[in-house]
Amino acid sequence: MKHSRGELTLLAPIVAFVALFALLPVGLLFLASWVGVGGWGGVVGVLSLPLNQRAIENSLEQGGLSGVLAVALGYPAGVFVGRYAWPGRSLFRSLLLIPFLLPSLIVVLGVQDLFGSGGLVSSWSSPFAFFGQGVPGIVLANLAFNVPIVLLLTAAGCETASPELEETVLTLGGSPARAYRDAWGPPTWVGAVAGGLLTFLFSALSFAPPLLLCGTRCYTVEARIWSLDQLLLAPADAGVLALAMVGLFLAPTLGYLVLVRRLSAPSGRRGRPTRPLRWGGWTLALAIETAAVLAGVVTLLGAVLYRTLAPFGGGGLGSAWATLFDPTTAARLGVGIPAATVNTLLFALAAAGITVVLAVPATFAVLQRPGRSSGLGFLLFVPLLFSPIVLALSLATFWRPLLGGEGSIWALVIVSQAVLALPFALQSLGIPLAGLSTSAREAAESLGAPRFSAFLDADLPRVRDGLITAGLFAFALGLGEFTATFFLVTPRFATLPVALYGLIHARQLPVADAASGLLILLSLAVFLVISVGGRRVEL
Repeated sequence: MKHSRGELTLLAPIVAFVALFALLPVGLLFLASWVGVGGWGGVVGVLSLPLNQRAIENSLEQGGLSGVLAVALGYPAGVFVGRYAWPGRSLFRSLLLIPFLLPSLIVVLGVQDLFGSGGLVSSWSSPFAFFGQGVPGIVLANLAFNVPIVLLLTAAGCETASPELEETVLTLGGSPARAYRDAWGPPTWVGAVAGGLLTFLFSALSFAPPLLLCGTRCYTVEARIWSLDQLLLAPADAGVLALAMVGLFLAPTLGYLVLVRRLSAPSGRRGRPTRPLRWGGWTLALAIETAAVLAGVVTLLGAVLYRTLAPFGGGGLGSAWATLFDPTTAARLGVGIPAATVNTLLFALAAAGITVVLAVPATFAVLQRPGRSSGLGFLLFVPLLFSPIVLALSLATFWRPLLGGEGSIWALVIVSQAVLALPFALQSLGIPLAGLSTSAREAAESLGAPRFSAFLDADLPRVRDGLITAGLFAFALGLGEFTATFFLVTPRFATLPVALYGLIHARQLPVADAASGLLILLSLAVFLVISVGGRRVEL
């Protein structure tokens, strides 16, 4: 009983953090919205509005299309990465993390650079302009971020498959197809479906792609909530729609958490693939598809980098960069690019620090009682269901007056980024810890070390890569976080993604490309620092 109380104490900081900075303010916002619209009758009236119903339909349509296509593209590549050993595999997996270091705005700009008016591809062949706007452009932007998620989770599932079971099936005369069906295939299906559900959630709650690539007719629920609150000045209606959104996406969130728990269960052995790569028709097809996935992501980012050197409308080499740092750009945005860069890095670093500090003791408490993982995972995922816009609105409404008004915005930005990063950081740290042998920790405990001290000394150093990955996810989401930050910040605390949105919205595409190039270079620098010394950073 003493051990149980001590483990619950270690969960208290992360639970209190989420409760104080997400559940409480959002709950009060929902209550105020309920009262503001007049109870059930007002709720029914808000949800029956045609534009609100259309936003829900758009979310389901865009999320469903993105989820299905992400699984179709990511699953074969995930099998190739998770099942076979080949040179450069670890580097490839690490490179797949780079999209997480970038805001969705950069991919939107990449779509426009390739397929928009005067794009690199659409100007060469006009039919490709189909992908430059509307639902096709939105889905394409969603895929650029989410196909790597499906790939990595499929690979994680592949690595939990039992080699002994596969050998048994083959030894008893089973065909390779039978071995796939009965032995190593089912874990990959778990990973792919988990990735598909997460893709659905991310895409259904997408904000920037519908806003910039289509407009009001393609607004998702999140974009509609922002419009109701910021443009139509109807915060009560926005709160009611957010509450309905939580109920709508509750089932896929629970499904994702259940599947991820199966991936992290210690029944499978996470590790390197034991099957050497032998080229043939099947493996060659998987390799080509994997290379195509990487090429697609690189092409989108490469188009942005190319446009920084050869901007729209002509201009000499470096002219877009010169304009980016020109005082007129700072005057237009209300903040200079150097100041926005400093804000971005400081906010992301602080959020990552908070996330890791909270995740380490929480992970230990979950390891001691694995049954807690579902409840804690759901608690941490709930803020994502609220949507970053609603989270930011509730923080501004509840905490900003208590913390001193506009001068506290920086703190609210850090808190919002940490809340949004916590579930991914905990998952990134929990998966490798779940596969560790407990012998070293038990030996330390037998020599008199307290349980938590034994965990810090014996287990945590053995999952250094997982700890780095947890910090990476937190820093990445902070570096590229746009939605909540866009709602909260004043020009004094604007970040690079917020400045980038201002440039795209003003149709200053050459300068926007230069700002995107700066973000890409920052992300690559972070990737190189994390990868120094040959450390393997994977999901």
